[in-house]
Amino acid sequence: MNKLEALLRYHEAELALDRLESRVKTSPERQKLNKLYGFLSEQQTQINGIRAQLELRNANVTKLASHFEELQKQYELELSEIAIMENDEQCTAAEMAESRRALEALLEQITAERRDLYDTLSWIENATNDYKETYARAGKAKKEYDELRAQCDDLLKAAQPEIDAAKAVVDSAKKDVDEELLKKYTFVKSHHAVPIAKVENNQCSGCNMSLPTAVVKRVSSGLELVECENCGRILYT
Repeated sequence: MNKLEALLRYHEAELALDRLESRVKTSPERQKLNKLYGFLSEQQTQINGIRAQLELRNANVTKLASHFEELQKQYELELSEIAIMENDEQCTAAEMAESRRALEALLEQITAERRDLYDTLSWIENATNDYKETYARAGKAKKEYDELRAQCDDLLKAAQPEIDAAKAVVDSAKKDVDEELLKKYTFVKSHHAVPIAKVENNQCSGCNMSLPTAVVKRVSSGLELVECENCGRILYT
């Protein structure tokens, strides 16, 4: 067995192992599990966002309520002062008009503050409902996720002996591969999932690029490592 034949044996063993592991990773259960994982991540992000906004809005309610209370006290004080001014013969019409304008401005401020407080409380009520609904959906999905996760673990456990056997074949084949050739193979594999390509109809089966006759002859001889000049894959016949 020459160096290239040893590499091909190792390559085929790796492909067999990849197919086994891919069968487990792409099972319907695993695909559904991955989809649920993405959904749960989205729901968690949404929950965290709503929670953060609720904390901000609740803090704002406290400030608004405190300010609203202060404005009401000011309004009551202004009313008392106007009542006193109405009974004060020395109070002029201009002073009375100024006090009434101040009272109206204060009343407008109170109305705007009341509206802000109401809108904030309404937002909090709606957001709280959204939070509860989102949390319930996430809880249901988490239960389904846990059940699917257990099924996937069982599937992996059932396939593990076959995977372990395939890994043993890979390890055994690897021992026969030339160290420098293995480094080259590993480098090519970092760029291509299948690093070795067969020459078919004078073309690289990896990229379908036509190969010069001289290159095809070198590959056919099996005496040296030949790479595709276009894609860099290791060629064999």
